[in-house]
Amino acid sequence: MRKLLKATLVACAFALAMCGVTSANAAEPAGEGGVPIIGGHNATETYSWMVSLSNGCGGSLVAAQWIVTANHCGAASQARIGSTYKNSGGEVRQIDRRTTRSGTDLTLMHLSTPAQSAPVKMAQSNPAAGTPVRLLGFGCMSWPSCRTATVLQEIDLTILPSSRCAAGGGTANDVCVSGDRTHSACHGDSGGPAVVGTRGDWTLVGETHGPGDNMGECATTTLYTGIAPYLSWINQQIGR
Repeated sequence: MRKLLKATLVACAFALAMCGVTSANAAEPAGEGGVPIIGGHNATETYSWMVSLSNGCGGSLVAAQWIVTANHCGAASQARIGSTYKNSGGEVRQIDRRTTRSGTDLTLMHLSTPAQSAPVKMAQSNPAAGTPVRLLGFGCMSWPSCRTATVLQEIDLTILPSSRCAAGGGTANDVCVSGDRTHSACHGDSGGPAVVGTRGDWTLVGETHGPGDNMGECATTTLYTGIAPYLSWINQQIGR
């Protein structure tokens, strides 16, 4: 889960979406495929709020016309919403503007027309260490030899104390997720969701920012920008 596409941020080696990473697999039907996200598997349900952006990043629908994603991903012109396939299904909407929370990697993208898909709930507090958490994305399923996913991948990991991601730039406002060489988010997962809950009842707690230990691009702990600390700002922007 490393930051990869950047509008104009750090170096490409420290980004997480799709800069210089190409897909080695074409279409991969559900139920097939090897090691996912890194160490995950094909999605076990359809997430109505999951977003695949035209810039190669992920995102989450939080209101009919608003998507939460990562600032380092840069601009995107289009969003595919509510599909377990990267290149088909769901509903496609155009993006007409974006706004970023100053000093963070948190960006909101506005859809030119409302989506019909149900948005995800947003957390009102960061989850405690030890809480189970699910990561979702279409990023690399292996590293350092990247094979990107065309079927949505998911993996269940654990929330760590925020201090465990301090080396990657994490603060108390961020969410730190466990990981290792065989279980991790990776390139292409940037901006995508970390959620807590149960089947059909999920809450967004973070958007994918970068590696938590600052020692590798993938296969490490993952740093997520926390949603709860910026919930008031998000609600103000989306008109709640």
